Amino acid sequence: MKEEEWKETEWYNNIKLKKNEKEHPEYRAYYIDALIKNVEFFKVESFEEILTHNKMIFNLIDKSINEAYAINKNIISVNDVLENTETEYDDQQKIFYSLYIVYLELRRRNNPLSKKILTKLRKFEFMEPHKSVFYDFDCKMAWDFLLSYFSQEKFTKNQFSIMWFRYRKILIKCTAKEYEAFVYNLYLKDVKNKTGFTRSRPEKDSYTTIIQRAERKYHNPEIFDEV
Repeated sequence: MKEEEWKETEWYNNIKLKKNEKEHPEYRAYYIDALIKNVEFFKVESFEEILTHNKMIFNLIDKSINEAYAINKNIISVNDVLENTETEYDDQQKIFYSLYIVYLELRRRNNPLSKKILTKLRKFEFMEPHKSVFYDFDCKMAWDFLLSYFSQEKFTKNQFSIMWFRYRKILIKCTAKEYEAFVYNLYLKDVKNKTGFTRSRPEKDSYTTIIQRAERKYHNPEIFDEV
């Protein structure tokens, strides 16, 4: 299936940021690596389609970051974004991820308008593979927030092993085998030696201190109460 290339609308073109306005490039990398890189928005069967798919992902992320920035600066309204995102993309998955990034960007800036985006996000169906791994959408959001604290580092098996032992039966509901498959497919797809990492807790731990700091900063820290 060949995907039509996404083209900027006049509305979006009017709110694009200048180069000197773009902030925190590490978050763009995080949205790619932790949220979207391995989401298949359409079936890819050729090298040309891989390039089209990747370009679409980069455009979606940049567009969403720009929109959040424009909301934060009172250039556009949340309603503008909600209405135009529905017409910009041709399926619900793209709309969801676009709005989710807008939400994360607004929440990162402590903008209360993020709540209006969240209300819209809760109306979407909780999608696979996350639906089989996490208890609910709130657990997935907490998980994504934790991963944002590693936005400038490469994900590792040790990291996800520590997170398994810390969050199983709290955020994570699936079996160890299902969790490993989920992690390898979404976060560690390029790792060649795909060995198990949920049998025993790693002796070397450089992650828990960072994770604990993230838990304290989360807007709903009570979700981690059983840790």
